[in-house]
Amino acid sequence: MNFIKSIFSKSSTSQFQQKSKNQASEFSILDPQFTQVRLRDAKLLIADLRKLEQVLNYQPQTINEQLKKCYALHIILSSDQYQVIDKVVYYCEQNQIKPIRQNIQTKTAATTNINQTCQIMSDQQMIATQFQNSMYLNVSDQLQFYEQIHQNESEFTNNYFNYIQRVTQNSDIYNSCKFHQYPYEDETFNRKLQFVWLFKIINMLNYKLAFIPNLKFLFNCKTQNSFIIRDVAYLVYKDCLLEYGFLRNEISDMVESYSQFQVRESLQFYELVVFMLEINKKMKIFYDMRQQFALNSQSVRDIKWFEIDKKQLIEIEHYTSKAKLLNTVQFKKSLMVPTQKNQMENLQKIMLDSSLLENSFMKEPTTAKYNKKNNAQQYSPLNSKQTRISNHSRQLSKN
Repeated sequence: MNFIKSIFSKSSTSQFQQKSKNQASEFSILDPQFTQVRLRDAKLLIADLRKLEQVLNYQPQTINEQLKKCYALHIILSSDQYQVIDKVVYYCEQNQIKPIRQNIQTKTAATTNINQTCQIMSDQQMIATQFQNSMYLNVSDQLQFYEQIHQNESEFTNNYFNYIQRVTQNSDIYNSCKFHQYPYEDETFNRKLQFVWLFKIINMLNYKLAFIPNLKFLFNCKTQNSFIIRDVAYLVYKDCLLEYGFLRNEISDMVESYSQFQVRESLQFYELVVFMLEINKKMKIFYDMRQQFALNSQSVRDIKWFEIDKKQLIEIEHYTSKAKLLNTVQFKKSLMVPTQKNQMENLQKIMLDSSLLENSFMKEPTTAKYNKKNNAQQYSPLNSKQTRISNHSRQLSKN
């Protein structure tokens, strides 16, 4: 009897070991049993183009699968392997990377979220979560809470998917921030093009900083997507650092030479400063959250912040207000409608200037066709009859 039990126990252990080996060898990006992406699997996509095509053609069905796929593509786009990056960009341009298909109703998804959360959490975490959620007295309140979690996760997933699309559509901007240089080479420094480029980077950065409210909420929740969301937040934060550093260096250089700008350039420069001060506030919030998405907060390097003195900021505001006033006056002059006074002044100038007076009258054409027509009108019987009548009327008026 014991022998039979030992056989079954050995077989079960061997099956378990084989199963664990199979699980270890499976691809974490496409395997629903993995809630995260192993780094070696993401790097494998760079080396194996067949595997990359498999991931690109795969259509996710759940939030976790969509996050894992976008996360793997994000790692590729942040690398320096341009052949692989071009392949991802090509698939995005052909609209072959599509968003998640969400056919599940919100309540059903919330219930599934509860079940999945209970499965992946340990007993100790479950007790802590139950104690934390003790304020919810009935099931309907808990369902409402998990519906809110699902809504935030769906919103974050869609925004993250759109961000990957934006990176592929603006790969030149993404790479220029990566290497801290402009993508164009111009012998004559083009200030207008520089401003256009910096505003594009600001738009990209602001789009990522809009993730902060969702991340704040999701970091306090425990679901099967919590780990991959933290991984995504770390990659997004690193992108923010690159773009913020690029903007900080360029705008700081402009602060020293803004007085040499033209009127419109100074107005655009002031807008850049205002945007940068707003970005400073959001980046500090993201920086304070780093302990929630980085395993070691010390691994996230400190930020060199954009700084400007209050006195210098006031000087820039005064200078910009003068430039804005000058620009407004010039603009009004270009749109000014001539008044009666202006018309009289112009008429006096024309009367005083003989050359202008001659040019002000319309000259008659001197072509042969015009002369013939004029002679015909002058010596026509009708015209001579009208002339006799007018002379007769003048004679009667004298009498």
